[in-house]
Amino acid sequence: MLRHSCGYEAKVLCKKCGTLLIYRERAGVYCPSCGRHVTIVCPGCGKVWD
Repeated sequence: MLRHSCGYEAKVLCKKCGTLLIYRERAGVYCPSCGRHVTIVCPGCGKVWD
């Protein structure tokens, strides 16, 4: 489950392989299975997920 700095939490799946995405400070939001990097806009506050 991803948690944004504004407090919004969501389960986000990779569109390519269906695995749950994870967030790491240096890598950002990515899929641990296929390695795909994703840019997400937070539905809670409208800012880019970083």
